[in-house]
Amino acid sequence: MKEKGFTLAEVLITLGILGVVIAMTLPTVVGKYKKQATISQLKKAYTILSQVVLSAQEDNGGAYFLTSDTVNADATKKFFEQYWLPYFNNPTVSKEGVYPYGNYAPLKEISGDSYGQSVFTSYSNGRIYFTAMDGTVYYINMMQWEYEYDDDGNIVSSTAKYATIQRVFVDLNGIKPPNTLGKDVFIFQVFFDKNIVRPFGYDKTQAQINNDCSLNGEGHYCAAKIINDNWKIGKDYPW
Repeated sequence: MKEKGFTLAEVLITLGILGVVIAMTLPTVVGKYKKQATISQLKKAYTILSQVVLSAQEDNGGAYFLTSDTVNADATKKFFEQYWLPYFNNPTVSKEGVYPYGNYAPLKEISGDSYGQSVFTSYSNGRIYFTAMDGTVYYINMMQWEYEYDDDGNIVSSTAKYATIQRVFVDLNGIKPPNTLGKDVFIFQVFFDKNIVRPFGYDKTQAQINNDCSLNGEGHYCAAKIINDNWKIGKDYPW
């Protein structure tokens, strides 16, 4: 009695069908994996920042700048070395004037437009860029602009002042692309005066958050959108 096997044509047809099925489902599987990985890394960064602000306050007391203090290199470096640096495991701090991403304005808005902000360490401008041991990049901006207006509402002068509410850009995969707000770059605010960390845009309405974190938006509030959605990247997220 002869055993009946598959013909070559049948095997090729079966492999072809499997190939089509894999090609159709693979993007969905990869997309789900990337979303889950992003959520996991974002939670980790949020936890780290929360631990940093609490530990720094416990060890050093309240972190306050005088509102009259203008930004200068010595004060920036002193604050960073006291309230930030000791609470990361031997991070690599970028040298001043060096653009780690390789160009002046590397980040993109979620719409695809250039974000237009330079990313580099400049103590005299209250900015520090460093990379943690796990490859996550933290870019701290500890200053804000104080503007003086004329009677017509035009800006006549601006002064860089320190802020106890510091903005932190977190690039989850370092300098690797896409380097885009809402994709791998998210923004938090660290409140050294209240010992808390919040996603940038936490105080905005849901409509404002959704408008910003959209295919036509900038992506500033995407961390707030994810957290508001119970740490999920929903169907309406501009992924």
